[in-house]
Amino acid sequence: MSSMELIKKLRDVTGSGIVDCKKALSENNNDINASVKWLREKGILKAQKKQDRETNEGVVSFYNNQSNTDFTVCKIKCETDFVAKNDDFLDFAKTLSKAIHENKNINNFGNDENLVDLKINDKNFSDCLTDLISKIGENIQVVSYKKYNSEKSIFISYLHNKYNSNCSKIGSVVEISTDNKESALKLVEELKVISMQISAMKPIGIDENSINPKILQDEKDIILKQMVKVPEDKKDQIIKGKLNKFIKENTLLGQALITDPKKSVSTFLSEISKRNNISLNITSMDLYTI
Repeated sequence: MSSMELIKKLRDVTGSGIVDCKKALSENNNDINASVKWLREKGILKAQKKQDRETNEGVVSFYNNQSNTDFTVCKIKCETDFVAKNDDFLDFAKTLSKAIHENKNINNFGNDENLVDLKINDKNFSDCLTDLISKIGENIQVVSYKKYNSEKSIFISYLHNKYNSNCSKIGSVVEISTDNKESALKLVEELKVISMQISAMKPIGIDENSINPKILQDEKDIILKQMVKVPEDKKDQIIKGKLNKFIKENTLLGQALITDPKKSVSTFLSEISKRNNISLNITSMDLYTI
Protein backbone atom coordinates (compact mmCIF):
# COMPACT_ATOMS: atom_id res chain seq x y z
CA MET A 1 0.00 0.00 0.00
CA SER A 2 1.03 3.58 -0.56
CA SER A 3 1.56 5.80 2.49
CA MET A 4 -1.75 7.62 1.88
CA GLU A 5 -3.62 4.30 1.59
CA LEU A 6 -2.12 3.17 4.90
CA ILE A 7 -3.09 6.43 6.56
CA LYS A 8 -6.65 6.10 5.23
CA LYS A 9 -6.91 2.51 6.45
CA LEU A 10 -5.65 3.43 9.92
CA ARG A 11 -8.09 6.35 10.06
CA ASP A 12 -10.96 4.02 9.11
CA VAL A 13 -9.96 1.57 11.82
CA THR A 14 -9.33 4.06 14.62
CA GLY A 15 -11.13 7.29 13.71
CA SER A 16 -7.97 9.21 14.58
CA GLY A 17 -6.77 12.29 12.72
CA ILE A 18 -4.47 12.32 9.70
CA VAL A 19 -1.50 13.73 11.62
CA ASP A 20 -1.85 11.16 14.42
CA CYS A 21 -2.18 8.26 11.95
CA LYS A 22 0.82 9.44 9.95
CA LYS A 23 2.94 9.64 13.09
CA ALA A 24 1.74 6.24 14.35
CA LEU A 25 2.69 4.54 11.06
CA SER A 26 6.05 6.29 11.01
CA GLU A 27 6.81 5.11 14.55
CA ASN A 28 5.80 1.52 13.75
CA ASN A 29 7.27 0.84 10.29
CA ASN A 30 3.84 1.11 8.60
CA ASP A 31 2.46 -1.82 10.61
CA ILE A 32 -1.30 -1.23 11.02
CA ASN A 33 -1.78 -3.41 14.13
CA ALA A 34 1.26 -1.96 15.86
CA SER A 35 0.06 1.54 14.97
CA VAL A 36 -3.37 0.87 16.51
CA LYS A 37 -1.65 -0.29 19.70
CA TRP A 38 0.63 2.76 19.64
CA LEU A 39 -2.36 5.10 19.34
CA ARG A 40 -4.07 3.33 22.24
CA GLU A 41 -0.96 3.56 24.40
CA LYS A 42 -0.68 7.29 23.71
CA GLY A 43 -4.27 7.80 24.77
CA ILE A 44 -5.19 9.12 21.33
CA LEU A 45 -8.01 6.61 20.77
CA LYS A 46 -9.47 7.54 24.14
CA ALA A 47 -9.27 11.20 23.23
CA GLN A 48 -10.73 10.55 19.79
CA LYS A 49 -13.91 9.10 21.28
CA LYS A 50 -14.35 12.25 23.36
CA GLN A 51 -13.98 14.41 20.24
CA ASP A 52 -17.48 13.39 19.12
CA ARG A 53 -19.09 14.91 22.20
CA GLU A 54 -20.87 18.25 22.04
CA THR A 55 -19.05 21.39 23.20
CA ASN A 56 -21.15 24.27 24.51
CA GLU A 57 -18.73 26.00 26.88
CA GLY A 58 -15.23 27.42 26.54
CA VAL A 59 -13.33 30.69 26.33
CA VAL A 60 -12.33 33.51 24.04
CA SER A 61 -8.58 33.95 24.57
CA PHE A 62 -6.75 37.21 23.79
CA TYR A 63 -2.98 37.35 23.48
CA ASN A 64 -0.94 40.59 23.49
CA ASN A 65 -4.11 42.70 23.20
CA GLN A 66 -2.70 45.32 25.59
CA SER A 67 -0.51 46.45 22.69
CA ASN A 68 -3.67 47.63 20.86
CA THR A 69 -1.78 47.21 17.58
CA ASP A 70 -0.77 43.58 17.14
CA PHE A 71 -2.59 40.73 18.87
CA THR A 72 -4.43 37.43 18.39
CA VAL A 73 -7.82 36.09 19.44
CA CYS A 74 -8.58 32.37 19.72
CA LYS A 75 -11.97 30.76 20.42
CA ILE A 76 -11.71 27.39 22.18
CA LYS A 77 -14.65 25.24 23.28
CA CYS A 78 -15.11 22.49 25.85
CA GLU A 79 -18.07 20.62 27.32
CA THR A 80 -18.59 22.23 30.73
CA ASP A 81 -18.14 25.58 32.43
CA PHE A 82 -16.17 23.80 35.15
CA VAL A 83 -13.44 22.86 32.63
CA ALA A 84 -13.61 26.32 31.00
CA LYS A 85 -12.38 27.71 34.34
CA ASN A 86 -9.82 24.94 34.85
CA ASP A 87 -6.21 26.18 35.08
CA ASP A 88 -4.92 23.54 32.64
CA PHE A 89 -7.52 24.58 30.07
CA LEU A 90 -6.83 28.29 30.57
CA ASP A 91 -3.07 27.74 30.35
CA PHE A 92 -3.58 25.84 27.08
CA ALA A 93 -5.72 28.71 25.73
CA LYS A 94 -3.00 31.24 26.51
CA THR A 95 -0.16 29.06 25.17
CA LEU A 96 -2.07 28.27 21.98
CA SER A 97 -2.97 31.93 21.36
CA LYS A 98 0.68 32.89 21.88
CA ALA A 99 1.90 30.18 19.47
CA ILE A 100 -0.59 31.27 16.79
CA HIS A 101 0.36 34.92 17.29
CA GLU A 102 4.08 34.24 16.91
CA ASN A 103 3.80 31.87 13.93
CA LYS A 104 4.26 33.84 10.71
CA ASN A 105 3.60 30.89 8.38
CA ILE A 106 -0.09 30.29 9.07
CA ASN A 107 -3.11 32.22 7.78
CA ASN A 108 -4.15 35.36 9.65
CA PHE A 109 -7.50 33.72 10.44
CA GLY A 110 -8.87 30.19 10.41
CA ASN A 111 -9.67 27.19 12.59
CA ASP A 112 -8.01 23.95 13.73
CA GLU A 113 -7.58 22.82 10.11
CA ASN A 114 -5.10 25.67 9.62
CA LEU A 115 -3.07 24.61 12.65
CA VAL A 116 -1.87 21.17 11.49
CA ASP A 117 1.75 22.32 11.21
CA LEU A 118 1.68 24.54 14.32
CA LYS A 119 4.22 23.80 17.04
CA ILE A 120 3.50 24.59 20.68
CA ASN A 121 6.68 24.53 22.75
CA ASP A 122 8.28 22.27 20.12
CA LYS A 123 5.33 19.85 20.20
CA ASN A 124 2.72 19.29 17.46
CA PHE A 125 -0.59 21.09 17.98
CA SER A 126 -2.56 17.84 17.58
CA ASP A 127 -0.43 16.10 20.24
CA CYS A 128 -0.94 18.98 22.68
CA LEU A 129 -4.68 18.93 22.09
CA THR A 130 -4.89 15.14 22.48
CA ASP A 131 -2.86 15.26 25.69
CA LEU A 132 -5.17 17.90 27.14
CA ILE A 133 -8.32 15.97 26.17
CA SER A 134 -6.91 12.83 27.80
CA LYS A 135 -5.91 14.72 30.95
CA ILE A 136 -9.10 16.75 31.39
CA GLY A 137 -11.54 14.13 30.13
CA GLU A 138 -13.63 16.40 27.91
CA ASN A 139 -13.84 17.16 24.23
CA ILE A 140 -11.94 20.34 23.34
CA GLN A 141 -12.22 22.12 19.99
CA VAL A 142 -10.36 25.09 18.54
CA VAL A 143 -13.24 26.80 16.75
CA SER A 144 -11.48 29.82 15.26
CA TYR A 145 -8.62 32.27 15.55
CA LYS A 146 -7.79 35.69 14.11
CA LYS A 147 -4.69 37.89 14.07
CA TYR A 148 -5.10 41.66 14.26
CA ASN A 149 -2.54 44.05 12.79
CA SER A 150 -2.68 47.27 10.77
CA GLU A 151 -0.37 50.14 9.90
CA LYS A 152 -3.13 52.76 10.08
CA SER A 153 -5.41 51.48 12.85
CA ILE A 154 -5.56 50.79 16.56
CA PHE A 155 -7.55 47.87 18.00
CA ILE A 156 -9.43 48.15 21.25
CA SER A 157 -10.59 44.98 22.94
CA TYR A 158 -12.85 44.18 25.87
CA LEU A 159 -13.35 40.97 27.86
CA HIS A 160 -16.57 40.73 29.88
CA ASN A 161 -16.47 38.92 33.27
CA LYS A 162 -12.93 37.62 32.76
CA TYR A 163 -11.84 34.18 33.97
CA ASN A 164 -8.28 35.50 34.06
CA SER A 165 -6.35 38.38 32.49
CA ASN A 166 -6.84 37.12 28.93
CA CYS A 167 -9.86 34.76 28.84
CA SER A 168 -13.63 35.20 28.98
CA LYS A 169 -16.88 33.88 27.45
CA ILE A 170 -17.59 37.24 25.79
CA GLY A 171 -15.04 39.40 24.03
CA SER A 172 -15.11 42.18 21.47
CA VAL A 173 -12.70 44.07 19.24
CA VAL A 174 -13.19 47.39 17.48
CA GLU A 175 -10.77 48.65 14.83
CA ILE A 176 -10.38 52.42 14.63
CA SER A 177 -8.44 53.86 11.71
CA THR A 178 -6.61 57.12 12.28
CA ASP A 179 -4.23 59.65 10.72
CA ASN A 180 -2.18 59.80 13.93
CA LYS A 181 -1.60 56.37 15.45
CA GLU A 182 0.65 57.63 18.24
CA SER A 183 -1.98 60.11 19.47
CA ALA A 184 -4.79 57.58 19.04
CA LEU A 185 -3.00 55.09 21.31
CA LYS A 186 -3.13 57.66 24.10
CA LEU A 187 -6.93 57.65 23.84
CA VAL A 188 -7.43 53.89 24.28
CA GLU A 189 -8.93 54.10 27.78
CA GLU A 190 -11.40 56.77 26.68
CA LEU A 191 -12.35 54.79 23.56
CA LYS A 192 -12.69 51.48 25.40
CA VAL A 193 -16.39 52.13 25.93
CA ILE A 194 -16.93 51.43 22.21
CA SER A 195 -15.66 47.87 22.52
CA MET A 196 -17.79 47.52 25.67
CA GLN A 197 -20.74 48.76 23.60
CA ILE A 198 -20.26 45.89 21.13
CA SER A 199 -20.35 43.27 23.90
CA ALA A 200 -23.33 44.84 25.66
CA MET A 201 -25.55 45.89 22.74
CA LYS A 202 -24.44 43.40 20.04
CA PRO A 203 -24.90 45.64 16.97
CA ILE A 204 -25.34 43.77 13.67
CA GLY A 205 -23.39 46.35 11.67
CA ILE A 206 -21.24 49.47 11.98
CA ASP A 207 -23.68 51.55 9.95
CA GLU A 208 -26.55 51.03 7.49
CA ASN A 209 -24.17 50.17 4.63
CA SER A 210 -22.69 47.27 6.57
CA ILE A 211 -26.04 45.59 7.28
CA ASN A 212 -27.00 42.71 5.01
CA PRO A 213 -29.72 44.08 2.64
CA LYS A 214 -31.76 40.92 3.26
CA ILE A 215 -32.04 41.80 6.95
CA LEU A 216 -33.46 45.22 6.06
CA GLN A 217 -35.83 43.69 3.51
CA ASP A 218 -37.05 41.15 6.07
CA GLU A 219 -37.63 43.94 8.58
CA LYS A 220 -39.56 45.90 5.96
CA ASP A 221 -41.74 42.84 5.24
CA ILE A 222 -42.52 42.49 8.95
CA ILE A 223 -43.46 46.16 9.20
CA LEU A 224 -45.76 45.83 6.16
CA LYS A 225 -47.57 42.85 7.68
CA GLN A 226 -48.24 44.91 10.80
CA MET A 227 -49.86 47.75 8.82
CA VAL A 228 -52.92 46.02 7.38
CA LYS A 229 -55.27 48.82 8.45
CA VAL A 230 -52.93 51.72 7.66
CA PRO A 231 -53.98 53.88 4.64
CA GLU A 232 -51.77 53.34 1.55
CA ASP A 233 -50.70 56.99 1.38
CA LYS A 234 -49.17 56.79 4.87
CA LYS A 235 -47.38 53.45 4.59
CA ASP A 236 -44.14 54.70 2.99
CA GLN A 237 -43.60 57.34 5.65
CA ILE A 238 -44.25 54.86 8.47
CA ILE A 239 -41.98 52.22 6.90
CA LYS A 240 -39.19 54.77 6.53
CA GLY A 241 -39.53 55.87 10.15
CA LYS A 242 -39.57 52.34 11.55
CA LEU A 243 -36.64 51.24 9.37
CA ASN A 244 -34.61 54.25 10.51
CA LYS A 245 -35.37 53.33 14.12
CA PHE A 246 -34.31 49.72 13.47
CA ILE A 247 -31.04 50.88 11.85
CA LYS A 248 -30.31 53.28 14.70
CA GLU A 249 -30.86 50.63 17.37
CA ASN A 250 -28.88 47.92 15.56
CA THR A 251 -25.83 49.73 14.21
CA LEU A 252 -22.81 50.58 16.34
CA LEU A 253 -22.59 54.22 15.21
CA GLY A 254 -26.34 54.75 15.57
CA GLN A 255 -26.79 53.24 19.03
CA ALA A 256 -27.07 55.32 22.18
CA LEU A 257 -23.80 55.22 24.08
CA ILE A 258 -24.09 52.84 27.06
CA THR A 259 -22.39 55.33 29.41
CA ASP A 260 -24.31 58.38 28.15
CA PRO A 261 -27.60 57.50 26.36
CA LYS A 262 -28.15 61.15 25.41
CA LYS A 263 -25.49 60.84 22.70
CA SER A 264 -24.87 58.26 19.99
CA VAL A 265 -21.61 56.34 19.51
CA SER A 266 -21.10 58.38 16.34
CA THR A 267 -21.42 61.66 18.25
CA PHE A 268 -19.11 60.41 21.00
CA LEU A 269 -16.41 59.47 18.46
CA SER A 270 -16.73 62.79 16.63
CA GLU A 271 -16.34 64.73 19.87
CA ILE A 272 -13.11 62.89 20.72
CA SER A 273 -11.79 63.41 17.19
CA LYS A 274 -12.40 67.16 17.30
CA ARG A 275 -11.07 67.58 20.83
CA ASN A 276 -7.79 65.85 19.92
CA ASN A 277 -7.59 67.16 16.35
CA ILE A 278 -7.20 63.70 14.80
CA SER A 279 -9.23 61.48 12.49
CA LEU A 280 -10.95 58.50 14.12
CA ASN A 281 -13.15 56.13 12.10
CA ILE A 282 -14.53 52.72 13.00
CA THR A 283 -13.58 50.35 10.19
CA SER A 284 -14.37 46.91 11.64
CA MET A 285 -15.75 45.18 14.70
CA ASP A 286 -15.91 41.62 15.98
CA LEU A 287 -17.97 40.06 18.75
CA TYR A 288 -16.87 36.71 20.18
CA THR A 289 -19.25 34.68 22.35
CA ILE A 290 -19.37 31.18 23.75
